[in-house]
Amino acid sequence: MNITNLEITQATMDMFFCMFCIIMMVSIKANNSKQKSMKVFLRLFLIAAVLFLGETLAYIFRGNLGAFDIIVTRVANLMVFAMNIAMANTYVRYVCSVFSERGVEVSGKNIKVANIFTGINILIIAVNLFYPWMYYFDAANYYHRNNAWYVYTVMSLVVIFTGTRLAIKYRKYLEVRSYISIMLFSLIPIIATIVQFFIYGFSITNLGLGIGSFVMFSAYMYDWSHDSDDEMNRIKDSRFDVILLFLIMLISMSGSIIACGNVIQKVTGENSQMQSLTIAQMVSAEIENEFIKPVTVSQTISRDIDIRSHIKGKTKEEAESVRDDMTNHLISFGNEFGYKMVFVVSDETRAYYTYNGISKYLDIENDPHDIWYKEYLDSGKKYVVNVDTDEDNNWSLSVFVNYGIFDDNGEIMGACGVGVDMNELVDMLSGFEEKYNIKIDLVNHDGLIQVDTDGSSIETAYLDNSYFDKLPDKDFYYQLSDETCYMTKYLDEFDWYIVIRDDNPMKLDANKIILPIVLIFIAGVIIMAISFIIISLREKKAKDAYKRRYEVSIKDELTGLYNRRGYEVDCEAIQKNGDLKEYVLIMMDLNGLKSTNDNIGHEAGDELIIGASKCMNNAFSGLGKVYRVGGDEFVALLKGTRKKVEDAVKTFDYLTENFQGKLISELSVSKGMVVCQEHTVLSFDEIKAMADKLMYEDKDEYYRRTGKDRRRV
Repeated sequence: MNITNLEITQATMDMFFCMFCIIMMVSIKANNSKQKSMKVFLRLFLIAAVLFLGETLAYIFRGNLGAFDIIVTRVANLMVFAMNIAMANTYVRYVCSVFSERGVEVSGKNIKVANIFTGINILIIAVNLFYPWMYYFDAANYYHRNNAWYVYTVMSLVVIFTGTRLAIKYRKYLEVRSYISIMLFSLIPIIATIVQFFIYGFSITNLGLGIGSFVMFSAYMYDWSHDSDDEMNRIKDSRFDVILLFLIMLISMSGSIIACGNVIQKVTGENSQMQSLTIAQMVSAEIENEFIKPVTVSQTISRDIDIRSHIKGKTKEEAESVRDDMTNHLISFGNEFGYKMVFVVSDETRAYYTYNGISKYLDIENDPHDIWYKEYLDSGKKYVVNVDTDEDNNWSLSVFVNYGIFDDNGEIMGACGVGVDMNELVDMLSGFEEKYNIKIDLVNHDGLIQVDTDGSSIETAYLDNSYFDKLPDKDFYYQLSDETCYMTKYLDEFDWYIVIRDDNPMKLDANKIILPIVLIFIAGVIIMAISFIIISLREKKAKDAYKRRYEVSIKDELTGLYNRRGYEVDCEAIQKNGDLKEYVLIMMDLNGLKSTNDNIGHEAGDELIIGASKCMNNAFSGLGKVYRVGGDEFVALLKGTRKKVEDAVKTFDYLTENFQGKLISELSVSKGMVVCQEHTVLSFDEIKAMADKLMYEDKDEYYRRTGKDRRRV
């Protein structure tokens, strides 16, 4: 399969965007949003995935002539154009649905306009199946634009502009990030499409669609991660989803770019060689075609009955007698085929007939200008080609085709041929050299230059012929030396070699191809990173806000200690983790709170509660948490040895004994402490019951000691 590095680059990027759209589809579907806009959004990326798949196939299979390749190329291009306009239409519907959900009365005319222009494009695509007025494929199975392509592109832009106009008109109903993403989704492809008018061979438009899709999805991910009812699950899971998606995209993108870069580096030389050889083949074919005519004309002369009869068995006297007839024949051939030199040589008389009659009698032994005839006879070939001066045309340099004339028995009767003006050949080679920036030489077996645009080199300069024996039968031999390549081919028809020198063999600069891809990759990573950072920062902010709300929900408003909900949550966690033995549980109850409220007032009661909580917090905060689980009921869940906890209890007793408030001067707390490590066979509930019992025993002792009536306090 033939595929260039440019096609590999495009196909790789299209495969990445196709995979990216599939990932987006899965993520959107997983969210299972019931909103109409999200359903249209999902459809948008489904269409994009099909579009990029089609373009991937188009770039992989184009330029190949197998029946399957031709079918796939045509179907893939049809997919691309059909999905392109479908994506533009769906974009308009998405924008309309977004604003409708925000309470905007969007006119149905917008979708009607989009549908009209979409219908026109569908018609263009359908007609193109039968008449290639939008695009066509050449004999090499390559896609080419046609006139209707520009109409199709303008129609697509009108559809996209419809959605863009809506976004601009109702921008106040959108968050900034959503508005920017919607605008970029349209503006990037619009700019790319305009650029596409002037750039051919690389799909800038669909590349813009891919980048726009990524921007849209980044905004969607942000909104999704901030739109969950279950805040705790969102905080834990959403960030994980974003990280996972970011890693998948980063790995996929990196893999695509690395693979693409490696392939480009490997195939750049190969494709440059292929392009150089393609140029060489075209030039060689043109030169060979240029020589077909003189060879054919020479062959025609050699078979002419009158020519054969005029030289067969003739003496010099008889040769003179047919001179005028031969001259007229040669002039006739020259005028008919456009040659200044047409000649015939009689082997018997060695008479050399031209337009001027018998120009001379060849002396192949003594005259160096006549040695060509001896060389022809010695070659044993039907015809040979040589460079010589044309004595009958002001000694101008010409390329002669010397074709043998044979009788019915195959015996040599003489030779004939035509002379091609060297200037005509030089002009042809000059055109090729200027067009393709190459140097062309025709040389013989010895490497002696026969045809060159530099006249001083002809028949005087030599090229290296040491590798001529390595040449394939009917193809070019490619040699790359430093920054110059030589392509050499043997031209069997002339027994010459064509040597083409290319001083710029690297037709495709891998760095120039890879650079924009890398820049796009970096831009994509930056966008992903920025999106992730934004989401992470917002997640952190949301998490902090949730923690603050959670802390408020588990804290007692009056004392600042943890409340009953916080106590129950921690107890559940202790039981779940199975680390009860590490704790010391202290149940506490204020003494005399009811009496204080009744006799002094609730403000004094609050002072009593707050004072007790401060004493608890100061004494126990280093070892664990303290909870207010009722009006005058407190619990401490502490970690540490019995001694540490007992020391903390002593500190607490000291603080309460020395408490002095504004309204009250006495603070007493009953306690019941259980070291869980000492009662491992008991359950948590049994531990609580034991601590509660000890606390009430301590309370009874307080009332006995003070002589107060418990019923009144």
